Amino acid sequence: MRPDPSSAGANTAAVLVTYLPQLEELHAVLQATLPQVDRVLVVDNGSPADLESALAPLRAGGRVDLLRLGRNFGIAHAHNRGLNAILAAGYAHALILDQDSVPAPDMVAALHEAAAAARRTGMRVSTAGPRYVDPRTGQEPYFVGLGRWRFRRIACASHEPGAYIAVDWIISSGMLIDAAVLREVGLMREELFIDEVDTEWCLRALARGYRPIGACAAVMRHTLGSDTVRVRFNRERRVPVHSPIRLYYILRNGLLLARLPHVPAMWWVPNLKRLAAQFVFFSTMIPPRIANLRMMVRGIRDGLLGRAGPYGDTRR
Repeated sequence: MRPDPSSAGANTAAVLVTYLPQLEELHAVLQATLPQVDRVLVVDNGSPADLESALAPLRAGGRVDLLRLGRNFGIAHAHNRGLNAILAAGYAHALILDQDSVPAPDMVAALHEAAAAARRTGMRVSTAGPRYVDPRTGQEPYFVGLGRWRFRRIACASHEPGAYIAVDWIISSGMLIDAAVLREVGLMREELFIDEVDTEWCLRALARGYRPIGACAAVMRHTLGSDTVRVRFNRERRVPVHSPIRLYYILRNGLLLARLPHVPAMWWVPNLKRLAAQFVFFSTMIPPRIANLRMMVRGIRDGLLGRAGPYGDTRR
């Protein structure tokens, strides 16, 4: 797994984490990604499906590698296995992708261009991330920044090449990170297992003087949650629905992050408001209500006690 300077995405390798993937969807991700990067390392978190044969046609080209972990060690561990391989191979840039994230044909180039534009202003860039659209709804979530009482919504003023906005964290899928930044900031916190892994890394980098950016010309198709529901409070919107075990990690890890010294105090109040809203919403409005309530209570308990790692078995 060595960089090929002649390829379209010279010195950039992608880590694509899979867990029980839909093979047709996975092929779409790979076919969209391969023209844009030097290599793709698929890190499989214990899927029982035979990915070896499913990926054989794409692996025949020599630019797709498969690392099977045997069981679900969590998203952070899978990221770290892939990132360590990229660092050891000497790549200058790492791209992180989920199995349901399909980049636009020019996404990686747009990420590089935005990061370069930000660095020309003197900014120390931790990572660049794309705008993403949920194909189920057509909804484009906003970028997020810290506010005193709430998380600020940050939107791009321009979608021109090189346009970017400074933010405080971005989702892990679509992250483009320089190898030098990874070496200084470190890898993902594996004890979080899943949820808030990207937030913690971005806030840790922020504490070291590196800021994430949203690359306004970069676009990715990406789904959040297993489904969405339409809700209306002050406005109508689609809200991602999560399984009870995911709600456990969301509540637990949201509390665990508040214990970390590099997480700013400005993050606490908006985060607690968000967790309280999710607790009420998923325990009263979204079935299975009792299972949701039970797992969220356990998440709150473990978060307050500082318990990390996987919950019970490692199935999500």
